[in-house]
Amino acid sequence: MTKPHQTSFAAAGIAMLAVVFSAPLAAKVDAAKAETLKSTLTPTGADKAANADGSIPAWDGGLSTPPAGFGGAGKRYVDPFPGDKPKFTISKDNLAQYKDQLTSGQQALFAKFPSYKMHVYESRRTFANPQFIYDASFRNATASALTNNGETLNGAITGVPFPIPGAAQEVMWNHKLRYQDLSKRRWNNQFAVTTAGDFNLVKIQEDAKFPYNGPKATLEGINNVGIYFLQMTTAPARLAGTILLVHETMDQVKEARRAWQYNPGQKRLRRAPNVGYDNPGTAADGLRTNDQLDVFNGATDRYDWKLAGKKEFYVAANSYLLHSDKHKYKDIVRKGHLNQDLARYELRRAWVVDA
Repeated sequence: MTKPHQTSFAAAGIAMLAVVFSAPLAAKVDAAKAETLKSTLTPTGADKAANADGSIPAWDGGLSTPPAGFGGAGKRYVDPFPGDKPKFTISKDNLAQYKDQLTSGQQALFAKFPSYKMHVYESRRTFANPQFIYDASFRNATASALTNNGETLNGAITGVPFPIPGAAQEVMWNHKLRYQDLSKRRWNNQFAVTTAGDFNLVKIQEDAKFPYNGPKATLEGINNVGIYFLQMTTAPARLAGTILLVHETMDQVKEARRAWQYNPGQKRLRRAPNVGYDNPGTAADGLRTNDQLDVFNGATDRYDWKLAGKKEFYVAANSYLLHSDKHKYKDIVRKGHLNQDLARYELRRAWVVDA
C-alpha cells in the first residue's frame, strides 16, 4: 500500500500516536525520565504546562466530575461549557494568519470549499482517566518495548504503552490502546454525500470491549486480544443485519487480526481475512478504508513510519453542540462538508506522524 497518510493526534492529556527500526525497537525509558510523568508531564505523557502565550492552559486534572444534568450510561453527554462562544473564526479571508496551525487536510478543505470555516473556542483541557490508568502508564514507561518491526508489543498492560514515546509506531500503539472505559456502545452513522448534497443514512451499532485496559488485566489473561469489536448494520433495510466481528490481537506477528462477517442475504458467517488495511470499510461506498476507522487501527506493517515531532494545531474538541440531539442529520450534513456552525475547534498540542 502506497497511500500517503499524515495524522496529528491531540495531546490534551494523552500523547497519542513510529520510524520502523529492526527489532527490537528501543522504547523503555529510564527511571529518572519516567519520573517526569509525575512532574512536567501529565500521567499519560502530555505536556502539563501551558504553552508560551497561554492559549493552551496548564492541565489541572481534567474534567473528572460529571457536569450537572449528566444522565449516566446510555444518555448523551452534557455540555460542561454551555456559555462558551467562539474566540474567532478562521475563513478563507484570514487563512494565511493561521495556516501554520492547520493540518494539510484542513487546508485542502479551505481550498476546495469557499464556505468552509472553523470556529475556534477557548482550549479546555478536559482529559481525565482513572488513577489505575495513570499508575499503569507509569509502570509501562520503563517496561514496554516493540519488537518484530513494531508489530509486537511487549511488557505493557493497562494504560498508555509508551507515555514518553520516541518513535512513531509507539505513538500509534498509544492511540490504538488508549483508555475508552472497559466497554462501550456507540452509533457510527455514515453518510456518503453526493456533490449535490444528497445523502442516505447508514446506521451502524458498534460494541467494543477492552480487556487490555482492565484494572486487573494480565498479558496471559487477555490471550493476545486487546480489543473485541462487534459491528451491526441496522439501516437501510438492504444492509440491515450485516455483522462484522473482530478480535484485535496484540501480537499481530504471532496471530493476525481475527475477523468474521455475516451476510444476511447468504445467511452465512465467514472468516474475513480481508477486513483490514486499505480494503473498503463497511457500507462506506468506497470512501473509507478499514484502517481509517477510529483514525487508525490494525497492523502497521504496510507503512513506513516517521515521527515528525509535536506541534500546535486547531483540532476538533469538546464538540458537544455537534453531538446534541437538538439537530437533525440534514442540519449537520451539508454539501461539501459538515455544518461548520455546529463544529468546535480548540488549539492543542499534537504528535505528528508521517506514514
